[in-house]
Order: sequence, then structure tokens, then C-alpha cells
Amino acid sequence: MKVLIIIDMLNGFCRKGYPLSLPLSTAEIEKYIKVRIAETNKQRGKVIFVCDSHSMTDPEIGNPYPPHCMQGTIESEIIDELKSLANQSIILTKRTLSIFLNTGLEGKLNEFKPTEVELTGVCTDICDLFAVYELRIRGYNVFVSQKGVLPLDPNKQKEYLDYFKNRLGAKIE
Repeated sequence: MKVLIIIDMLNGFCRKGYPLSLPLSTAEIEKYIKVRIAETNKQRGKVIFVCDSHSMTDPEIGNPYPPHCMQGTIESEIIDELKSLANQSIILTKRTLSIFLNTGLEGKLNEFKPTEVELTGVCTDICDLFAVYELRIRGYNVFVSQKGVLPLDPNKQKEYLDYFKNRLGAKIE
């Protein structure tokens, strides 16, 4: 079974006007993610959204990141373009850069026993980086397509994809 993990496709990153809004449009990765959700569902895989949902006491708030995607705000909501698909999927929340720490993801993956985990979403140079690392140290085969991720720093995409491949052992397309 394959598992598709979608990270932080939230208003606070994907739409303009928020403290950590990406400088580039996410329209293309949104299209890619929709296709991957459909394909994963068709193959009877599992789709998991892992989403920031912060409070002011979370360790990353204030240093190094400004308050963002605060729990219960529009900023912390999954973007409208993916919301209906997310509602048919598993949605987990995170309060740190980790997709595993207090999220329930480890239990889900232990239950599903995926042969491969595809990682999509934002940001390549922050949460995606930690996610690839955390998945790899747990022994998962990880796949990342450059069509499915975007960095906060647009100049870092190739560097981080190369790192995923050459230092973490992920399969990159």
C-alpha cells in the first residue's frame, strides 16, 4: 500500500497576506496534489494531511518563526481547492516542525505498513525537510516529486531536493 502525505497546504502558507506566505504561487502543486490524491485513492492507498495548528506556547512560535497558522484561524485551514478532498482523507495536526511528534502519524503508518510514502506540500526547505528525514530514519521508502513541493525560499528548491536524494536517500522525480 502507498501512502500520500500532504503537508501544510494551508491558507497561511499558500495564500498571500500571512506571515509565512510563500512568495510563489502554489497553483501548480495544488493541481499535482489533486491528481495524486485521485491516483492514490484509485490504488486503494491512504491520503493523510498533516497541518500546522499552533498556539502561542508552541516551541517554534516567536523563535525562529512569527505566529502563524494559529489554531482555529482561517490561516490554519486547508486551502479551499483541497478542502473537500481533505475531508475524505485523514487529517492530523502538528504543533512543531515534526510530522510525528504528538500527531498520531506513527500509529497510522504502523497500521497501514506502506511500501512507499509520497510526500507533497510545503515548505520544501522547512517541514518537508524534517518529514523526509523523520520518514527515512523510520525506514520508509520516500518519494518526492518536484511538482508536488515548494520552498519558502524559492532559490532553495533544487538544493533541498538534491539533499533529500543524496543525503537522505529519498527517491526524487
